[in-house]
Amino acid sequence: MVNLLRLILMLVVYVVACHATVNHRCLSGSEMFVCILPSFDYTPGQSIPLFDLPADVQAIRFIHPFSNTHGSDNNILMYDRILHRQLNSPRAIELSGAYLTAIEVPSDLEYADFFSNDLKEVHVPANQSYALRYLDLSLNNRIILPQGLENVSRLVNLETLHLSSCSIEVLPPNMFENLNRLAHLTLAGNGLHQIDLNKLPISLSLLRLDVNAIAKLSLPGNARLPLLEDLNLEYNELTELNVSALVETAPKLRLFSLGRNLLKRPVLNDILDELNRRNIAYYNMETYDKLCGDHEVYYRGVCMSEEFFLISWTDWLGLVLLFVGLVALVGGVAFGGYKLWKRYPNINFGLRSNSS
Repeated sequence: MVNLLRLILMLVVYVVACHATVNHRCLSGSEMFVCILPSFDYTPGQSIPLFDLPADVQAIRFIHPFSNTHGSDNNILMYDRILHRQLNSPRAIELSGAYLTAIEVPSDLEYADFFSNDLKEVHVPANQSYALRYLDLSLNNRIILPQGLENVSRLVNLETLHLSSCSIEVLPPNMFENLNRLAHLTLAGNGLHQIDLNKLPISLSLLRLDVNAIAKLSLPGNARLPLLEDLNLEYNELTELNVSALVETAPKLRLFSLGRNLLKRPVLNDILDELNRRNIAYYNMETYDKLCGDHEVYYRGVCMSEEFFLISWTDWLGLVLLFVGLVALVGGVAFGGYKLWKRYPNINFGLRSNSS
């Protein structure tokens, strides 16, 4: 009898322990809105996590645990279909800062925020349809290119794609080939030296290319972005820009941010005058847009480097050469006049008066 009681007690303790360690629950009060779950250790192929979630939960957000009693790293290394199914197949998922290395996109997922992880590859299996409309992969600077992103073109319902700060220098070819609904695309904070506008979806209404290394914006006559309204090219290396060609490419452009480039003042003035003439804004009206950083100046609504007002050594050289040329010209004229006066000292250069 005693042994039987001990066995029952051991079973109860075991069940309670397992329930406490593997049955993950939403934080109290979050179930009605977004189910908030503390993150945990998950590696594909190992133990499958168990959850105790309300049946009607549509969105899951992972956060770092408030305490770590088990001494684990709480790293979810992959968001795959098994984990998605165990979470009752939510329509929206937010999983940031969890050292995630790979994603296998589920067919029924509509919103995915994987900001600030260690992603190397996004798996989008072929021969399936995908409901995903929003995807944030920003601040994942270990993505293996081009294979890490080349299958994104299969997400044909995608409307917003964030790829800022992903260390992208060259975009994978045909990456946007089937993204005919993509409206918002952010590629800020990468290492892009050029961008082929012909490869971008014509459905874009917002395009962020700021904080890159673009020295020239190629605007071929056949490039068309008929719905583009907001274009950001701040913090690049532009030295010139054809506004007429830009407007021909994006006839609905309403906001064009171009501060903090390498434009000289006469070039910038011409660009801003042309933008004003076409009623295209080049800065937002918010207060923070007027706050320039250290070693920057505020000029006509845009922030530019202090060097914008400084004369470069080539300009100084040009001014010096111009001054020397003028001095030489004046000296030559004076010397020639002096030589003539010495040769013909008796010449009367005054007007001859009428004889009476």
